[in-house]
Formats: sequence, C-alpha cells, structure tokens
Amino acid sequence: MATIKRLITVALFFLAFMLLALVAASAPGYSDASDTAPFETATNETASITASIKKATAEPLEISAFVTTANEADAEGKVYANDPGAAPGSDISAAGKLNLLGLLEGVGALSDGSPNLAVDRAPTRTEAVVIIVRLIGGEADALNGNRMSPFTDVPEWAKPYLGYAFENGLILGVGGSTFSGIRDVTAAEYITLTLRALGYISGADFEWDKAWELSDELGITGGHYNSNTSSFTRGDAAEISFNSLGAKLNGSDKTLCDHLVDAGVFTGDVANALGAGVIADISGQKQDIPLSQEPENKPATEPATEPEQKPVASDLEWAVFLLVNKEREKAGLNALVWNDELAAVARAHSKDMSLKDYFSHINLDGQKPADRKRAAGLVFRYSAENIARGYRTPEAVVAAWMSSPSHKSAILSDYPVSIGVGFYDYYWTMNMID
Repeated sequence: MATIKRLITVALFFLAFMLLALVAASAPGYSDASDTAPFETATNETASITASIKKATAEPLEISAFVTTANEADAEGKVYANDPGAAPGSDISAAGKLNLLGLLEGVGALSDGSPNLAVDRAPTRTEAVVIIVRLIGGEADALNGNRMSPFTDVPEWAKPYLGYAFENGLILGVGGSTFSGIRDVTAAEYITLTLRALGYISGADFEWDKAWELSDELGITGGHYNSNTSSFTRGDAAEISFNSLGAKLNGSDKTLCDHLVDAGVFTGDVANALGAGVIADISGQKQDIPLSQEPENKPATEPATEPEQKPVASDLEWAVFLLVNKEREKAGLNALVWNDELAAVARAHSKDMSLKDYFSHINLDGQKPADRKRAAGLVFRYSAENIARGYRTPEAVVAAWMSSPSHKSAILSDYPVSIGVGFYDYYWTMNMID
C-alpha cells in the first residue's frame, strides 16, 4: 500500500510540473538581447550604466556620455529612447532658426522635448501679430506696461501684443472694435504686417492686397504669392520673417537684423552662424547682406577684403552649440567657445560610428575620447563627450541629453571652456575640454 501511495504522489508531482511548463510556454516572452538592456557595471576604470525601455522600433534613439578628468577616471552613461518619428532633414528650417534666435516660440513640445513650431498649420491673425512683434524685438516693450487697443475681441494674453502693434501702426483692425483674431491670416495680410514692421506704409509705399509686389522687390518673397494664393502656413510665415531679417529698414542703411543686434536681441556672431541677414533673391539664390553695412563697389584694381574667418561647422552642428550655451546661460554658467579642432575630432567620430556601424565612445581601434583628442594635438585636463544617434534635429538631441542626469551634468559642468560638435548621418558627437 505504501508503494502505491508513493507512486501516486510522484505521478501527481509530475502532472503538476507539466502543467506549469505548459503555462510558462504560453506566456509572452521578452528577450534581453532584443527588447531590454540589463543594468551593468564595468571595470573600475570605466563605470558604465545602461538603461533601456522596450523598443518601439527596430533601432532606438541612443545617447551616451563619457567624462574624463585629469586622473583618467572615466564615466560613461547610456540611455535609450523611443523614436519620436521626426522627419529627417539636412538643414535647419527657417522656423527652427527663428526659434534659436528667440524670435519664434513653439505651441507646446513634441514627444522628444523639442518645441512644436507647428509649421504645417495656418496661423491665426492674433498669432501673426505676436510673431511680428517678436520679429522686431518688441516683445519686452509690449509686455512692460498697459498697452491699449480699441479691439474688444482679443484674448487677455494677447492684449499686450495687439496693443503694442496698434500703437506702432502695425495693425488697423477690420473696422471699429473688431480685430477677428481667430481667423486665419492670409499671405497678403502677413506680408503687409512684415512690410509695416520694416517701416513701409500701406496705401503709400504699397497696396496691402498686392503686398507681395514690394516684398518680391525687396527679396523677402520670391514670386511665390499672388491674388490666387489660398494656402498660408506658419512655415510660410517663418520663411518670410527670416528673409526679412536681411531687408533694409525703410529710409535706413541698416537691416532688421542690424536693428536686432543693436538692441541686444542676439549677437552678430549668432546671426552670421544661422544665416540671418542673408536674403533670398527672386531666382532663389542667396545674396549676402552684411550685418552692419552695404558692400562697397571697389575698383577692380583694389584687392578684395579677406572674409572674416568663420567656424567650420554645419548649421546642425552650430545649432547644437547654441542650444548648449542656452542651457548653460540658464544655469548661470559661462558660455563655451567653439573649437574647430575639437569639432573635427567629434565629426570624425560620428562618421566612424556611422560607416562602421557601432555606437560607443570607444572606437574599434580601442581609442577613448581623450585618446582621439590628444591624437589631434589638443591639450587638456578635463574632457567630456556626449554622443547620440537617430535624433533628427538639434533640439531633439539636446533635449535628450538634458533629460539624462549624466549628459546634463557634462553640459552644465564648471570645467569645460571649449566645445566642438560633429554630425554625420544622424550620429551626433559633442566634445568639450577645459
């Protein structure tokens, strides 16, 4: 009898085991190799912390930081983020440049933390006025004081802007106390606002319903608008606004860009780096307009003046540089200085990672960031490197770095003095040294 009981007990345990195995087999599985990355600690020379969330795409966006101090204590941190689905682009849009100059704000943020500039939708008449007030550097003045206008259909937040615009002759309304600010602005209306901002008078210098005739002549628009234009977006408004920076103020030798530099809205170096003060002609080519004066017609025998040396940087690289300094300014830190040699090292590493299909601070030859910098002849005691891949805009990559403690601490460190940024095929490298 005891033997039979033992056999029954063994059989019951066997059946229970089989049932548990079947349940486990039917449960969804997660592979560490493909879906998550474990937390891990490397050697005492390099402390590495890697975190990940479940991937929404085959290849996630990635960022990583690497800091080296004088005693060669290296620290690396890596973070993965979901792809926000941003459209790729090889350059910064006019809206993006205006945003970097502080002349255009977003309407909230995208999933990657960058500002949503909403370039594909139509701006309202109220939005158009706010954009123009910022474009001429009048926002601080508008918000400082009790600005008055006759319009009663204006939301409370917009009253200072509408009041400033009315007092300065930028807007007239549509009759009596009505402004109709919730209506979409037309191309003719926005161009009219822009021309008034430059000091031109509708009815005298141009007709508002044919405003594009003067804007074409000034090079602000390139023959794109006419009486049949039915679609007008915030992106279109940004293009017109950015081009107007290179146009002269009416009756003056100075451009709108000159005015904003003189007012301290942004510096001439920043304007030059982003191409502000460069105006598109009717054929779509670019015509350089100096920040402070017209080019002189010099005799053919006189040698041309050597152009002022500019940093070797693409628009995307320079935008990251500006955004990093914005973050440092908000934290009360010194602005970093662009270093061409440091940028060349960063650019080479971005290209190397892309072409050889890896993502690491240590290249396939075993060189760490400090090794690559020293090989380029750079001398330093402090070195930091942030890298990223997959991010489509400078705003997105800096937002990702700033959302990660290790990357943020590198950006907001007291030690660095110089910075260089390298971009290649959506691989980003930012190098800093003291």
